[in-house]
Amino acid sequence: MRKIGWALAALFCLALLAAACGSLDKQDPLTSKERAWLKEHGPVKVGADLTYHPFSFVGADGQADGICAGLWRAMAKKLGFEVRFEALSDDVEMDRLNSGALDSSTGMFPLGARKKTLDFSEPFYPVTAAIFVTSRARGVRGLEDLSRLKVGAVKDDSGAAILLKNNITPVLFDSYKACVLALGQNQVQAVVMDDPVMLYWRNHLKLGADISWAQGNAVVERNDLAMPVKKGNTVLLGIINKGLALMAGSEMQRLRERYLP
Repeated sequence: MRKIGWALAALFCLALLAAACGSLDKQDPLTSKERAWLKEHGPVKVGADLTYHPFSFVGADGQADGICAGLWRAMAKKLGFEVRFEALSDDVEMDRLNSGALDSSTGMFPLGARKKTLDFSEPFYPVTAAIFVTSRARGVRGLEDLSRLKVGAVKDDSGAAILLKNNITPVLFDSYKACVLALGQNQVQAVVMDDPVMLYWRNHLKLGADISWAQGNAVVERNDLAMPVKKGNTVLLGIINKGLALMAGSEMQRLRERYLP
């Protein structure tokens, strides 16, 4: 009888432990303050870049698409809130973020000027900018080798700024697609562009045999994408950081694989 009693007691303890673990698994990752903010605030309004493939762009259905838009949707689903996107140019997006008309963005680089008015989440995607060349270009290892070539970049993009800073005047294009296409067709012999953007368009335009990294990959800049909030909005920043933590690992990898080769 004593053995049966101990066995029943052990089973009872295991049942309690399982129940406790189950309740912990279902525990809301948000604080009561964060949950109250979402309830009172309503949908989180997020600015989306119009043409920054594969991170943020407007899809064929007119809706925000890309890795970052997918990341926001997944975070909203996991944390139980609604997200609404507004596709905007960079300048308009910044104005609306600073005024509070937007709560956040699909992602941007936390550069010095932006930090004056915005706070940023933990970084969620490292982005390198590199030199890419046509298959006919030879011996390009760094920026110093571009002075003898016709070099392209996208207007107002960081690639253009990098070239100008190094006394290289690029041929400017209105879009990433046009710039990559010009490189593939040998209208320019090199471009400076963010790696994921180049990889997306090189694959989409089927130019893999015509475009490659400069020797040694020739990375010229590195930044980390993060999600901004108006300076001082610590509650939303906490919500975003918890959402990003939930998306680490395989969840993020699935998003990458959906948009990049």
